[in-house]
Amino acid sequence: MSGYFVTEGSKFKGRPLTTLPVVLNRDLSLIINSNLQLKSSHDLEHLRSIAQQRDEWTKLTARVREAAEASQSGALRCERP
Repeated sequence: MSGYFVTEGSKFKGRPLTTLPVVLNRDLSLIINSNLQLKSSHDLEHLRSIAQQRDEWTKLTARVREAAEASQSGALRCERP
């Protein structure tokens, strides 16, 4: 995962790839009032430290799950006339 943040060569052209860091960052951005993100190797190390603390990781994953469920139910409400 840490190799993902190493910038070498030119940028990829075309549709953005769906990678684990991209999905993690998207999931973390769903959490309201959270400063967690996955934009650098420093952020990755911070998430690793949270993951090593079982209680903190459980709380974080619960918040991500709740935010994802809330955003999906909100999207379903918007689709219905």
